[in-house]
Amino acid sequence: MRLHPFALLLALASACSSSPAAERYGAPLSRSYGQAVPVAELLATPERFDGATLTLVGTVDQVCARKGCWMTLASGAREMRVTFQDYGFFVPLDAHGAHVRAEGLFRIQETPVDEARHYLEDAGKHAEAATITAPVKSYTFVATGVELSRP
Repeated sequence: MRLHPFALLLALASACSSSPAAERYGAPLSRSYGQAVPVAELLATPERFDGATLTLVGTVDQVCARKGCWMTLASGAREMRVTFQDYGFFVPLDAHGAHVRAEGLFRIQETPVDEARHYLEDAGKHAEAATITAPVKSYTFVATGVELSRP
């Protein structure tokens, strides 16, 4: 059987594609929240975005080592915790360094002592967790859907 030259070219092009498909978790992204906001921009002026539903883009800094039930995105000294709506989905434990695109709700809030300690312990930072004695100002994002692209 002989392949048509166009079919052969198409097969080669798809096999050599350098952009892998994004891994999707939760609800499909609707892309209806306007232009995506980079994590660095959001964390530079978080008050501007407090209470906003938006599309966020950045790089995964940390992931919950127990089951992938949260991840953090960071810019400079500031970081934001991303959790998943209704605890309905998780991300892979090895997602560190992946490019992320997520839709959801951003909030500035006070994280209670026990919860702040829990997050640090999940990240293996037991000594740091023991130093928490008061609620912590936190930047949170509750995602309805996430797309991860690996480098």
